Amino acid sequence: MSRTARIALSVALSAVFLVFAVRNVDWHEAIAALAAAHYVYTVPLAAVTVWSLYIRAQRWRILLRPVGTPHMRTLVAATNIGFMANVVLPLRIGEVIRPVFVSRKEQEPLGGILATIVLERIFDMVSILLLFGLAASIVPVSADVRSWGYRFFALALSLAAGAAFVRWQEALALKILQLLLRPLPETLAHPIDHFFRGFVQALEILDSPRTFLLILGWSIYLWLVISGIYLLGLLQFDLPVPLIVGGIVVNAVVAIAVAVPSAPGGIGAFQLGCILSLAVFGVSESRAIAYSIAVQVTQIVAVIAAGLYSLTREGMTMQQMEKLSETDGAAA
Repeated sequence: MSRTARIALSVALSAVFLVFAVRNVDWHEAIAALAAAHYVYTVPLAAVTVWSLYIRAQRWRILLRPVGTPHMRTLVAATNIGFMANVVLPLRIGEVIRPVFVSRKEQEPLGGILATIVLERIFDMVSILLLFGLAASIVPVSADVRSWGYRFFALALSLAAGAAFVRWQEALALKILQLLLRPLPETLAHPIDHFFRGFVQALEILDSPRTFLLILGWSIYLWLVISGIYLLGLLQFDLPVPLIVGGIVVNAVVAIAVAVPSAPGGIGAFQLGCILSLAVFGVSESRAIAYSIAVQVTQIVAVIAAGLYSLTREGMTMQQMEKLSETDGAAA
């Protein structure tokens, strides 16, 4: 699929998400909720957003140990610029800009750095599901939320166990895959095999169970901090939601929603994620859409500010970074 077609598809998906998100919104109620919000929480919400970027850079440094030892300033700059690119450019191009920036700046192999991006996504998903499951298990919530919490917790443990099995039983895992792919047509089996082998290669960065647990710990820490962003949003709008579990539930659902290809910034997907997650606690779609607008705008402004700060320090422009990512990303 061409770049233009992928951009068109992502924008179309965002439009669909946005239509679903706002179809039952009472805009008078939504505007009233925005007018009554406590905007004193805007500054800490933005600060926690920037803090989460720094934690991402810290975790990334651990993942990169088998590849090299980049300077923390380089990782912070790459993270800030990359996430800004995800906000303002299509196709999540920041996921390419980040490793390309580090590879060029630190003279490290691009292939190994790209593998760490894959690992980040794996640990992110496991951490989100674990936190959702734990929160729903220990905090007083409805039976439906607790039931989903148990399912997500079990799924997270299964994903973690599966990744550990593939890493330390690589040969056996590849044999099992070949057996499973044998009945499938080549047109379907080949891309699955190619993806799985890339996944196996990415997992080779985890040289020991201790490293696995260390990265998992950092990932849980990261997503607890990100949940704090959504918790502050609940306070900002006085929503009748238990703060700890509410922040984690909104975080989990929004993270899953914005993982789907969408327009820059996850517009549409972000709104739908907020509405679906807050509906669990009986929050109306109108108040939920107001919440989503305020939280998303604050996050976008904070991420762009961090990205522009790093671009200025590095003496670069966004156009230069995008061009660099297109050249090196195609080569990789």
